[in-house]
Amino acid sequence: MDVEVYYSGQRGGTMPYAALPAFRLFCKKNGFQLKWDSTNNRIDLDSGLKGKVCALFTGISAGTTAYEWEVLGNVQKFLSDSGMEVVLSQNNSTLAKNTDVAIRFSLKEMRVLEKPRLIFFQLEDEKRQELVKCLRAEMQQSGIPCHYKVIKNQKQPAIVHIQLQLPLYTEVNKRKIYAEKIALHLASGILEYFQNGLHIQPMAFLQPNILKLFYSTMLFTSDKESQQGADEKTLAEEQSKIQESNQPSNEVSESNSEQEELLILAEEELLEQVVTVHPIEEVPEHVELRAAAEVYFDYTLIHSESVEKPYLLIGTLQVKNTGNVELNNPIVCLRVSPVDSIKMGGQVLPPKLVETMAVQGTSGMKGWRYLEDDWFAQAMERGEYWIAPIQPVSIPPESTEAFQNFQISFMKQEAGKGIVVEGVVLCNDQTIHFSANNRIAVSF
Repeated sequence: MDVEVYYSGQRGGTMPYAALPAFRLFCKKNGFQLKWDSTNNRIDLDSGLKGKVCALFTGISAGTTAYEWEVLGNVQKFLSDSGMEVVLSQNNSTLAKNTDVAIRFSLKEMRVLEKPRLIFFQLEDEKRQELVKCLRAEMQQSGIPCHYKVIKNQKQPAIVHIQLQLPLYTEVNKRKIYAEKIALHLASGILEYFQNGLHIQPMAFLQPNILKLFYSTMLFTSDKESQQGADEKTLAEEQSKIQESNQPSNEVSESNSEQEELLILAEEELLEQVVTVHPIEEVPEHVELRAAAEVYFDYTLIHSESVEKPYLLIGTLQVKNTGNVELNNPIVCLRVSPVDSIKMGGQVLPPKLVETMAVQGTSGMKGWRYLEDDWFAQAMERGEYWIAPIQPVSIPPESTEAFQNFQISFMKQEAGKGIVVEGVVLCNDQTIHFSANNRIAVSF
């Protein structure tokens, strides 16, 4: 009997039922979350960080810059595949109190400063010493000097505040280098904090495709080389036999035609082995083109016991191409109700701010934007938020694209009422569309 294995809701393959105990111990040792469904003979695996929430805040001053959003946006991308929920916000004390990690990053430009430096602002009774320790160890590897300043404001929630102080006229290319270093080491420090606190291995943070790449590269190279060597040796032996059969012999053969037949048979046998070693797959001449996709929500709900504080829903809409044609430029439509009770947030930009606020990647601007300039008025009128990728997006067959970490906040509703979010994705110039397999529903 075989056991079906799923990772984050996606089928990964099967394994023998007899290997189940050892597999459970392996997952437990390395920190993977495992759920065994004996009724359906199914294992559901998740990252060791599933259910953890990391909040990243920009500076609280009015001079918040696109630079802060760029750094934290890169941190979010580094952590997006680790399994935890990563939320970006400017200022939300309620969110900070209900998360596992809360970090604020700010930028300050100074005329009298000659070199960049990082300042850690700590409370006198800092409750997150272990987090500060991990962040400090990583930030020191960035090459930017780190300093510490103790503050006495006890009203602020336990947010670790890190400030980058730069000389006023720092060159653009140097700013970019500092941003990349800070984002990389900040994300590494957060992962190290969870690794130490949860006593799990870093491999439990990685997606299956990364693990597969690692093992296939590190463990199976020698096997492939040895097999290739064996194949070459076999071919060499066959060629040697053919050459020997062509050498003159002291014995008189029965006929020249018999020798020719033996030579032809040897060549055919060699050719058959070559074809066996390197098979050529035939491509069907006529394949029916089929556009299909699985669309579904993953989400986490954060709430406080206080009726005066809003609920926060952090969601991701996954789009997996299950057809055999590419899906291009997906447009997401989120339908919400009741309209007047919901506020949409997250790292989605209005069209007018794309040029100045979008995160710059190696291939250009990245992220998501609202489809229309009057997106808010349309949302209030129809209850629909239309969102599109900033950069061209293509989803090849068997690949997945995600609209990550959108945020919806709402107050507690009256008894018997609730909040509903539904999703639709349109692709290929909006000629095809797919509705989400599930919906988000919060009842009161």
